Amino acid sequence: MVLSVDEVLEIHSALIIRFGGTDGRRDKGLLESTLFRPQTGYYADLVEMKAALFESSMNNHPFIDGNKRFAFFSTNVFLRLNGYKLSVKPKTAYTFLMELFDANTCDLIHLTPWIHSAAVQL
Repeated sequence: MVLSVDEVLEIHSALIIRFGGTDGRRDKGLLESTLFRPQTGYYADLVEMKAALFESSMNNHPFIDGNKRFAFFSTNVFLRLNGYKLSVKPKTAYTFLMELFDANTCDLIHLTPWIHSAAVQL
């Protein structure tokens, strides 16, 4: 199960209301590309699909603001829709993900093992 553009826009708006920032997408094409990427059939499993969505969300910046927040939150939503959840403390996740982002290593190679280790079946 994947997230639709409308669902993603609702999630993003809710995150902006809760945590602050500017609502709205920056580029419709980048948002659609970000959401389509996990559906290409290229990825071996659900975690790789989610890592691809996460990487695209973080690096494509489809929204005006809140791309990193959206990437993390949508990871958990996507996993929950497919019978899993992230089992990691928010501060731990934030620290790890910001280190990846700051080091310009927010990619499948680094995200996939982290999501594998943090995802547990519901």
